Amino acid sequence: MTGLALLPADAAAGLLTACSAGIAVLMLRARPQGPRLRVLALAGGILVTALAGAASGLAVLLAPDALVGGVPLPAEIPLVSLFFVAGLYLPAVLRPHQKRDLRAGLDTLAVAACLIFPPWLLLFGAEGNERRGASITALIFGGGAAAAIAVTGVYAIRHRAALQWCAPGASLSLVALTALIIAQDADGEPNAKIAALAAAVAVNAAAALMWHGSVRIGPDARPLPPAGSEPSAGFPLLALPMIAAALIAVYHLINDGGMDTVSIVLGLTAVTAVAAREWLSAIALRRHADHLTVQGNRLRSLVFGSADVAMVLDADLAVRWQSPAAARQFGLSDQDVLGHAASALVHPVQADAVHAYLTERIAGRGAEESLTVRLRDGFGQWRETEWTTSGADPAEPGRTLVVHVSDVSNVRDLERALRQAAHLDPATSLANREGLRRAGELIPDAGAMIVIELGGLTAIGDVCGPDQAEVVVVEAARRLRTFVAGADVPARLGETRFAVLTHCGAVRAHLLASQLINALTAPYEAAGTVSHLSAWAGLADLAPEAGVDEVIRRAVLALRSVRQGPPGAVEWYDEQLEVRLLRRSTLEQDLPGAVSRGELELAYQPIVDLASRRPVGVQAVPSWRHPTLGAVPAGELLPLAEDLGLLGPIAHWALHASCRLLVGWRQREQLWLGLTVRPRTLADPAFQASLQTALDLYQIPPADLVVEIKEQDLSFVRDEHQPDLAAHLGRLRAQGLRTAVGGFGAGPTSLSRLRILPIDLLKIDRHVFGPESDTARQAGAVLDVTVTLGRRLGMEVIADGLQTQEDLDIVRAAGCRLGQGALLGRPMPAEHFEALLELRRDARHPHG
Repeated sequence: MTGLALLPADAAAGLLTACSAGIAVLMLRARPQGPRLRVLALAGGILVTALAGAASGLAVLLAPDALVGGVPLPAEIPLVSLFFVAGLYLPAVLRPHQKRDLRAGLDTLAVAACLIFPPWLLLFGAEGNERRGASITALIFGGGAAAAIAVTGVYAIRHRAALQWCAPGASLSLVALTALIIAQDADGEPNAKIAALAAAVAVNAAAALMWHGSVRIGPDARPLPPAGSEPSAGFPLLALPMIAAALIAVYHLINDGGMDTVSIVLGLTAVTAVAAREWLSAIALRRHADHLTVQGNRLRSLVFGSADVAMVLDADLAVRWQSPAAARQFGLSDQDVLGHAASALVHPVQADAVHAYLTERIAGRGAEESLTVRLRDGFGQWRETEWTTSGADPAEPGRTLVVHVSDVSNVRDLERALRQAAHLDPATSLANREGLRRAGELIPDAGAMIVIELGGLTAIGDVCGPDQAEVVVVEAARRLRTFVAGADVPARLGETRFAVLTHCGAVRAHLLASQLINALTAPYEAAGTVSHLSAWAGLADLAPEAGVDEVIRRAVLALRSVRQGPPGAVEWYDEQLEVRLLRRSTLEQDLPGAVSRGELELAYQPIVDLASRRPVGVQAVPSWRHPTLGAVPAGELLPLAEDLGLLGPIAHWALHASCRLLVGWRQREQLWLGLTVRPRTLADPAFQASLQTALDLYQIPPADLVVEIKEQDLSFVRDEHQPDLAAHLGRLRAQGLRTAVGGFGAGPTSLSRLRILPIDLLKIDRHVFGPESDTARQAGAVLDVTVTLGRRLGMEVIADGLQTQEDLDIVRAAGCRLGQGALLGRPMPAEHFEALLELRRDARHPHG
């Protein structure tokens, strides 16, 4: 600072302005509470101002007489920077967008006129004063930009707390920079150096204001003001500029005796803008008053028609006023209430609590919550009420409290009734899921959950009517309640599903589940009708880490697993069971659309002539490449597709994809194609049509297409449906196609049963001749008998599942001509099978 004192005043002013760069650096390094872009813009404006001041000071020292376009260089530098500074300040202050009306524009015009008018009058108003272009440009542009920023800060609603610091700081910075330009431009004037120093100090003060507003103040540190209460509605925004302009005008008139044309225009502009602004404000106030009148009338009608009682309490918590609803709702007259303490109207046990609650609320403390109070009505009865407060009476803020009293007696009675009903099943009076959940909080962890599913209720309702089904359900609930111990909780979880929460251990819980199934499946006699139900049970242990809902879910998973088996079964939950069921559920959700997504694949396994090792046929083996679960084999894919009703689309896809490839393969080898289907697929007219379409489309001889049914599927076909299966197979043979039974010997089907079915090929499973047999001699004998009987029935026998050379020797000794298995070729992609055919062709024709 000592060094600055030794410099010329105008040079010192420029260098003092440069000190504001330190504040800009602090802003850039800080972690602001407000928007980062605002800090960067304001700091950039401060840095430009500081650099301009430093350059101006150096120009005074190094080139004091230099001119740029007739403007002194110390003035030209800050003049150019003024436009950049305004370009940085305006976006920083104008964002976020604020709601403005015409009054804001008029205020900006009036403030700009008031800011420009005094310096113009003092500098250029008197005759003989030189009008410098740089000073005029800086005055008009700087004054306009400063006015726009100042009015923005006053009108700010969003980010109001921060902008009330940033906007005055930015406006002051522009005014100070303008003053510095004028002082440097009019260096010979007597007060120019003082004005330059004052401008430099103002720049630093403005930088401090912007630092505080952008770094230290949050964007909305204070709540938004309500509509109509913002400062622009009542704050005398133009008071100080207008008073200053008027005093300077009077001073000028006394000393110089007149005004130039520009000064008169500026004064008239300011007065006109103020008049127009006040005219608009008067219109807005009139509309606001009319709106308040309408709202007051509505409020008055609401108060008189409301079912809630409103009371106004004074500072001593005595009732000063009550709404007319008090007489209608509680029979309380004004004589009974007015002048009495509010706590005297409530039950004596609650008097202290009510007094403390109202004391906190009138003091502005405590949370915004209601209080349940027993209030004595005008008939001496205690009524359940709910008290809330809404602040002070607007007519006397700070000394009153408005209390709203609602009658909740009927609501409380209804809540108690609903709370009881919410935990019970209305038809059986057993606990429902919510009641079971509540009971689970009282049962120790060492217990179990039993979930029982009843089958046959729908049939009873269809045959005997819904009333009979309801009687059976009620009787089932009675039996359930009879068999469980007093500490156990029976419940009904759904239309056909019951549960028991028992404290028994695993063994006793399993025994209890079996007893309950026996009881629930006993005959039901009602209204001369005997009804029968079936039942299954799933069990899960209660665990500390699992809630009741989770335990129910586990028991339901166990029930779902056992539900696929015969009635009367009981199953415990375990994690592997859940893994299997979740896998099944995932596959069920994803299988629809797998064909269109290209996720299904076909592998091809050769069927070989054992004598020549030449492929004579190929078996198409479908599989599913699931995106997350990986490969799904045909043994899992086809039953799943059957359950979901998707066998038809999959069989159609597999048939056409295989036949398309078979056409090319038959050019190298005479092959027939085997395709495994399910019995239900044979009865599908769409599949039957697909077979004929494939034969016609690909010109494949019907005898080269073999439709295969697994022996395990055949064993599930009941005797009464056996003629239907035989008819479907016979229809295929009538079309020229061949039929086959695969996996024979792994199930209970006998050769005599095959005699009634039109079968062309019989695939013998490895169980007949593999290591599962006792000795090779026994395996060979069994296989020999099977081959002999199969041929007598007109069937070609294929040994399926060949894995070792020993297997091959046994089946060849038994007279099997054809074989299939890993020893001869595993299922492979179509490209690999085609390469196998090429290899065999090259081996037959080494030079061809």
